[in-house]
Amino acid sequence: MSSTLPPTSEPHTVSSLIRTISVLEEENARLHCRITNKPGLSLTCEGRAVRWVVTLVEPITDLIAEYDRREIQAAGQQDLSDPEMILPTTEQQRTYRAYEKLIQWCPSVHKVVGPAAKADTAGLEITFACKELQKGADGARADDSATLKIAIAQWLNESQPCPDPPFNSREKNGRGFNHEITGKLLCPVDYDWANADVRTAIREFHPDFRVTAHCWPSFLYADGEYDPAMPAKGLFKGKYLVMAFRCVFTSPGSAQNEVSCGNIPQVSRPSRTRQQSRHHVAKILKMNTVQPRAIAYVATQLRFALSSCSCWMIVDEDFNHEEFYHNIVDYFELPSSPQKAAELNDLLLWWNLKIFGRRSVSHYRPQPVHSLSVSLSRKA
Repeated sequence: MSSTLPPTSEPHTVSSLIRTISVLEEENARLHCRITNKPGLSLTCEGRAVRWVVTLVEPITDLIAEYDRREIQAAGQQDLSDPEMILPTTEQQRTYRAYEKLIQWCPSVHKVVGPAAKADTAGLEITFACKELQKGADGARADDSATLKIAIAQWLNESQPCPDPPFNSREKNGRGFNHEITGKLLCPVDYDWANADVRTAIREFHPDFRVTAHCWPSFLYADGEYDPAMPAKGLFKGKYLVMAFRCVFTSPGSAQNEVSCGNIPQVSRPSRTRQQSRHHVAKILKMNTVQPRAIAYVATQLRFALSSCSCWMIVDEDFNHEEFYHNIVDYFELPSSPQKAAELNDLLLWWNLKIFGRRSVSHYRPQPVHSLSVSLSRKA
């Protein structure tokens, strides 16, 4: 008996495959058209929020991969109290916290990875979305680096006493520890920049005076003053930190509005024209309150702008920008005690007054309506 198929089978099989391929090609084209022509939605624009309020350097695919890993683990381990269940590492916890911020600020991600995502299109949509979001994220960081590179030179050149030599807004060779002013701002508060021997040791990379992300730089503190007995006093109230935040999130023109580093913020009253131009990035994000990750992002960008590093890199000599960013995020998001949480609450209130003014402070600290007279009288 011959092992070959009947003469009519082969043409039938080939034509069937051709029809299947044709259907798949049409479906792929339809899906691509649907994805790339979503009305009113720019994934690239939405992706800019990733660097601003989600994560400094992690790829979006890594955040989604951590979400997928947890979903698979949850499906395979119904009993969450199982002692043999593998607990997530610190890095995995950090990545998942970033993923939660991602779906908060980039709603398109939730549509393609959440329960509402369609199984037959999810893979294609995720790939396209991640590519476009990543493009926007990296573009935002590059744009902000370029803006602050020029802005910080202008602010320092206008300061008193005038820097000698003045800063070049286009070149960074004369910044960092090569200049007395930027050196003082970058100097870890654990070291005494006023001491000539310390300055020399830092510039010569002495092992006892390494500049790493384990030390807070002076520019984070109000007036650059650090009290070892009260290490949190004035932290994240630095003048140039607030100016840089305004430059990125409300507009470069608002950066030099009145800035006071005391405990009671002094908020200037902008003119009608200025009010119309404020909150540019914040308005796009619909961000009514200062986000801790936004502070961390701006602090990292400002640190880079003050340095002599000519191009963005995660590690600059001994200093790791990613570690610095995570240290700030953890400081705000993982308070060590209820008392510390209350202090951070007050600090964020200070920031909201600084950036958004008194009229918007209720967005950050709403009234406890259930304990006020109207609510209480109804229960009486």
